[in-house]
Amino acid sequence: MAVLETIGWAVLAAAAAWTVAMCAALVVLSRHRAAMQREVRHWQAEAIRAAALTAQLKQEIEMWSKGCQQGRDDVISIVPLLVAAVHERLAGSRTADLTEADY
Repeated sequence: MAVLETIGWAVLAAAAAWTVAMCAALVVLSRHRAAMQREVRHWQAEAIRAAALTAQLKQEIEMWSKGCQQGRDDVISIVPLLVAAVHERLAGSRTADLTEADY
């Protein structure tokens, strides 16, 4: 009878140890699961911020490109005026040189 009693207590002790180990493992798993969920939420928020920044930068690049194109168009449109002004100045200085040489 003592042998059966010892075997019974051993089985009961093994079941209790297994239950305690399972509870400890579940606690550790739930902590890791919570940490993973926090990390996933963090990276999802980072992805949202990155997408917003990307959209903002895309808009800024588009506006900058339009500004550069407008600047090029302005320079191209003013070049004939600059050339005409240079020709006028050169023509005026030649006339002044000729009148000074006559005196």
